[in-house]
Amino acid sequence: MHIFWTAIPFRRFYSDEPELIPPELRRPPPIKPPPDGGWGWVIVLSSFLYNVLVLGYHNSFGVYLISLLKEFGETSSKTAWVGSISYGFIMVCGPLSGKLTVRYGAREISILGSLIIMISTVCSSYAPNLGTLFFTHGFLTGVGSSFAFTPGMIMVSQYFTTKRSLATGIVMSGGAAGALVQTRLHLFLIDALGWRQSLRVFSGLMIICVITGFTYLPLNPKGYTRSVVDNLKNSPLKKFVVDLGLWKDKVFLIWVAANGLCKFGFFIPYVHLVKHAVQLGIPVHSATNIMLFLGLTSMISRIIFGRICDSERINRLYINQASVFGVGLLYMLIPLLHSYVSLVAFGLFLGIADAGNYILLPVLTFDLMGAEKMPVAWGLMLTVNAVSCLGPPFAGWMNDMTGSYNLGFVVAGVLNVAACFVLALIPIAKSSTRQTRKSIMNVTIDRSTYEITQWADNLPPIAEEEPPVSKYVNYFSTTTFRSPEITESRPEVYRGDDAETAGPAVNRL
Repeated sequence: MHIFWTAIPFRRFYSDEPELIPPELRRPPPIKPPPDGGWGWVIVLSSFLYNVLVLGYHNSFGVYLISLLKEFGETSSKTAWVGSISYGFIMVCGPLSGKLTVRYGAREISILGSLIIMISTVCSSYAPNLGTLFFTHGFLTGVGSSFAFTPGMIMVSQYFTTKRSLATGIVMSGGAAGALVQTRLHLFLIDALGWRQSLRVFSGLMIICVITGFTYLPLNPKGYTRSVVDNLKNSPLKKFVVDLGLWKDKVFLIWVAANGLCKFGFFIPYVHLVKHAVQLGIPVHSATNIMLFLGLTSMISRIIFGRICDSERINRLYINQASVFGVGLLYMLIPLLHSYVSLVAFGLFLGIADAGNYILLPVLTFDLMGAEKMPVAWGLMLTVNAVSCLGPPFAGWMNDMTGSYNLGFVVAGVLNVAACFVLALIPIAKSSTRQTRKSIMNVTIDRSTYEITQWADNLPPIAEEEPPVSKYVNYFSTTTFRSPEITESRPEVYRGDDAETAGPAVNRL
């Protein structure tokens, strides 16, 4: 029985081992390196299912637009805000979701987000007007979706290193797979039961996310940090620790600006493409097929791009630039596409072109900012990407003004092309900011009390008979973009009796 309980992933809920060491004297367990597989693939599958249901729901919400226009009789621009507000809160709540995940655990936050979505979707089904939907679907569902979506991305980055692009591609393809399946599902439910009953059925399906959330097992104990900076952040020496200062990093600023430009029109096809096709005289059931082709090629392309981008011979930044440029070019071609066949081709190529930028967003953020800055950088990236919630209302406003969505697509395309040229500035910024500011800090960490004190200028050597009660760390960090010639490594920790033979320990970030 002992072997059984200690062999399964949920073993931390049970143990028959006697507690011989008092809790206050226990040492933290050793840090586990990313396994690049194993239970990580279960995490990938669970996160994929989350994206199928959560992001797939948002990506297919455009099928509800026609029903909402008929139900409430409002303008296209005002009705489009229902989905756009929800998109915005997914992004804006990214930093909050990330911090809650670190504090309370990915499993707890993802399950909480799933329950919020279930409740808010049922409430949306009883909405008497658009104002109520702005709150129930826009705010509540958006916040719940952020809580459900963000933990999976953090877990994948913890479990994978060399296969991170492939794992991310599989996870991110879930949103496209969800759009592929849920577009038809919601359309069938709306025709058979009405849009209100359709929302209630989807609320019941979210129980799948509640169940899969239990697979989000942390790689290392909750609250146990892997970074020296994290260990020092609450110490008296925190004034000596380098401020992450991402907003002072030129590379990060360029990366944020480029993604803000290209993400402006990201959700326009998912909200308005079906209605745009209907305005061109294409039957609604045929118009939804465009979204099916978009979802199919997007799902396959994201997995393929994820596999390709794991190769060391591939420059991920160039792949991202080509993807952004391709999306912009397709958007600008919309005014020339009037037939069903041409719009199907548009959906096919858009799914391929968008895949590179979509799956490389977290991967390149990690590459450019590094492991320590990734949680902060990813949260800020999601916040900046909230600009995508402005695209659908803008396209709807253009439709109200001109009677067509063409101008909305063209403006989004121009911004994508501009983002491509902004991304070209990243290599220039990297070469100009290498190792410009550095700080070196010597500290002593007492193993029993975990008290941290700064080293004196002339620290006497430890006598051999002295018990090794302290760990000595020579910490090296930088506030700006790290040089690619310097590889990442964890802090080397030496005990007192090894200090003379081991030499200085340097953590190069």
